Amino acid sequence: MPIHKTKIYHLQKPDNNVLPFLVSSPHSGQFYPQNLLELTRLPLDELRKSEDSFVHELFHHVSNYGGSLLNAELSRIFCDLNRWAWELDPKMFKEQLPPWCDTESARVKNGIGTVHKISNSGKVIFKYYLSFTHIEKLIQNYWFSYHQQIKNFIHNFKNRFNGGIILDVHSMPSPRIQTPAFADIILGDNFSKSCCPLLINQTARYFQSKGLTVKKNIPYAGGYITSHYGNPFKNIHVLQIEINKKLYLNEECFQLNENFFRIQKIMTEFLIMITSQWKEILKI
Repeated sequence: MPIHKTKIYHLQKPDNNVLPFLVSSPHSGQFYPQNLLELTRLPLDELRKSEDSFVHELFHHVSNYGGSLLNAELSRIFCDLNRWAWELDPKMFKEQLPPWCDTESARVKNGIGTVHKISNSGKVIFKYYLSFTHIEKLIQNYWFSYHQQIKNFIHNFKNRFNGGIILDVHSMPSPRIQTPAFADIILGDNFSKSCCPLLINQTARYFQSKGLTVKKNIPYAGGYITSHYGNPFKNIHVLQIEINKKLYLNEECFQLNENFFRIQKIMTEFLIMITSQWKEILKI
């Protein structure tokens, strides 16, 4: 299988029988450059709580079934690929930000814009004010390169198949206190705006058939990738999948747990099922 790996992203494509199907994992990057780490006040283990550790590995076999896998390399705290490029908090920078930056988005207000202000535990990440010139280069290198790949896939899907399917995969921390409101899997279709009902409903039924609890859109309806690229009217269907970390990961030490291969098998069987239905989803 063709594999293209850089410090920006890792791309895995099928050898043949290519289908209009992409798995995107924008938050699983584990690259923490030393020059950026030196700007932070927190230990690495604290910073890593924000990453979707190894979630892309659950979908590793997608290229065997005609799909492609695109995953980030850089940690999301330095450049979050599931945001608009310029969602930046002006209080984090030495200079005044350019007028094109979105400094008022809800994600910026919550400390998790394109460059995160706070960790997953709510602690301030950086000990120094940041240089916009430096961050601008980072965004140009990482954000735009990753999103250009997504745009390339969509362009090719439209030209060859008149549509395409993107799964944007994530993992969510398990709550300290389990409640009935929490689920193993949360599916987000931007409240029915980013994909057709068939895709989200078939996905929900499949996971439920495996004994997993499933919720839709609450609390995760989808981030920038889901809302920006998903457009069923143009036959581009994007579904966000959030997976509870406890299912496959020891969250304290960031190591795969004994359940990982069972969950990977469930995800592989899901990929087989959903890729076999691509014509029905795209109405071809």
